Amino acid sequence: MKKTLWIVGIIIVLLIIVAAASRSPKEASGEPIKIGVIAPLTGARADAGEYIRNALVLAQEDIEKSSRRNSFEFVVEDSKYEAPTAISAYRKLVDFDGVKYIVGPYGSSEVMAVGPVAEEAKVVLLLPGAQSDEISALGDYIFRIIHHSAQEAPVFAKFIAEKMKGDTLHFLLLNTAITEPYLKVFTPAFENSGKKIGFTEKYDVTTTDFRAGLLKIKNLEPSDIFLIATPKHAALILEQARELGITAQFYNIGVEGPELLTTPNGAAEGLLYPYSYDNRSDEKTISTFNNAYLSRFGTVPDTVAANAYDAAMLLVKCINRVGDDVTRVKDCLYETKEYAGASGTFSIDENGDAIKTIIIKTIKNSQFVAI
Repeated sequence: MKKTLWIVGIIIVLLIIVAAASRSPKEASGEPIKIGVIAPLTGARADAGEYIRNALVLAQEDIEKSSRRNSFEFVVEDSKYEAPTAISAYRKLVDFDGVKYIVGPYGSSEVMAVGPVAEEAKVVLLLPGAQSDEISALGDYIFRIIHHSAQEAPVFAKFIAEKMKGDTLHFLLLNTAITEPYLKVFTPAFENSGKKIGFTEKYDVTTTDFRAGLLKIKNLEPSDIFLIATPKHAALILEQARELGITAQFYNIGVEGPELLTTPNGAAEGLLYPYSYDNRSDEKTISTFNNAYLSRFGTVPDTVAANAYDAAMLLVKCINRVGDDVTRVKDCLYETKEYAGASGTFSIDENGDAIKTIIIKTIKNSQFVAI
């Protein structure tokens, strides 16, 4: 009788173990760990916000499949691509939702506003798109998955100097937090190559008519024109430049978006820009993400989408590894070396910045192509 009871007891214990192992992630860990998201879902960069939101839909599904130690919930707030709104979104996430980890904000101006507050509160930020090199000095809790302007600008300056037909480069620039830091690094590298900075004009994020500035440049008989522009702005500039009969070679900072592929009469064809993401790469983690995104949303992802996905997956990986402790998660993120992600293989340096290889891309036959 005792032997029978002992066997029954063993069976019950085994059943309990099996049941515990088969529970869903949420059942295994109780309440989900909240991850905040600050993204421009509306406003001038709503396109970037859509990329981020779509990428996190895929991340959420993959996390639910693989994370059995903890469950996670994304809490999304709209920054409208405005620094004050980004601050309000941060406050809501931290003070009301109790968030300790945030993917975003997106833009450099937003990050320069939110970053110091997050650093003081020891809230981890993982940035999918802000490239100003000034962000590197914001503190230990600020990370970014995109390469920054100090990595990109010298490479692009040298490329442009070698590519130009003339000796003077003219500028049409979005007035944002990335612009001056970018030029600060770009200009000496460019001028050291024996080239000159010509006409320069800045425009506001709400601008839609660029003809006045383009006409000033046209009167200078330009061979080459450099833009700091969002995909929407760049598409408008290139369309209006063609209407004005400007035949110069155009360059832009690294941005991709469907607007550039649908300009009338292929106005964006031949645009040259630096990038650290090639969705056509045969690297397995890149192609897997690209195919999943394309299948789900009917369009190819850009670098912001891939970076947002990597930010979420890296964060979850660290939380599962070291626990829900902000300081330990921060330390874990600094240990990222040769991480094979959706955006490619990268490491994170002592400033919290992703180190990535810069490539040059163009638009050819209405497709983004690495050259």
